[in-house]
Amino acid sequence: MKSLVIFLFSVLLAGFVLSSCKDDNVTYAEELAAEQKIISDFIKRNGISVVTTMPSQPWPAKVFYKSPSGLYFRLTNAGDTQSNDTVESGDLIVPRYIQYTLTAKPDTLFNLSTTDFEYPSKFNYLDFTQACVGWHEAVGYMKRHNSEASILVFSRIGFTQFNRPATPIGYDLKIKIQKNY
Repeated sequence: MKSLVIFLFSVLLAGFVLSSCKDDNVTYAEELAAEQKIISDFIKRNGISVVTTMPSQPWPAKVFYKSPSGLYFRLTNAGDTQSNDTVESGDLIVPRYIQYTLTAKPDTLFNLSTTDFEYPSKFNYLDFTQACVGWHEAVGYMKRHNSEASILVFSRIGFTQFNRPATPIGYDLKIKIQKNY
């Protein structure tokens, strides 16, 4: 009986030692591969078509443009097309957005409406210290006051809190432009 207890204890100890030696660290390359899979699965699950040439107005249903940077962009409302004003460097951008994960059961992470807050979020267009590269690129495509878009942002062009682990984020974005005259 004593030898059986010693044997079982040895097996448990060996199992513990071997399991503690297992490398649970995920490399950045593995994170990026997982991120790509999340986006691919999201696209497939939602029946999205991806094109590499910007569509003309009006955009076909469920079509996203994939830019060279990796941003997936879909213009849902061209905004104030009666005006010749378009966004320029330094213009103040006041966004309203819904931020969500792209997982099979997406979570809304943040919902910001300029009417909900006295001091809304804002940034100057092309001042990359104020917003992520993906947002600036999207605003450049949106161009006009009150335009709306859906975007899928890879971690490398997104906000820093989504860099590690590499996490893609979706946004439904509407912008108001205050000209910098």
